[in-house]
Amino acid sequence: MNLKLEYIILIILALMFYFYSLKDDLDKKKNKKFIKKNLKVGSKILTESKIIGEVIELSTTDCLIISGKDEKYSYFLIETDSIEKILEI
Repeated sequence: MNLKLEYIILIILALMFYFYSLKDDLDKKKNKKFIKKNLKVGSKILTESKIIGEVIELSTTDCLIISGKDEKYSYFLIETDSIEKILEI
């Protein structure tokens, strides 16, 4: 009797882990679709490496962003898949 209960608990934990992992992957895919649909020149973005910048040039696979302030600007060419979030559209 005690052994059956342990197996049931183990199966429930495995199912919970699977569904939570699957949910995170679905949320990431949904976010990537949103970014590809709404990304345009002038958007302020946050990359996966936590760089905040503004899109100044956009192509299908990558984009050129500018980051910095005053007269100390840096230009980065990044892949659009590495964008984590759009801060301002």
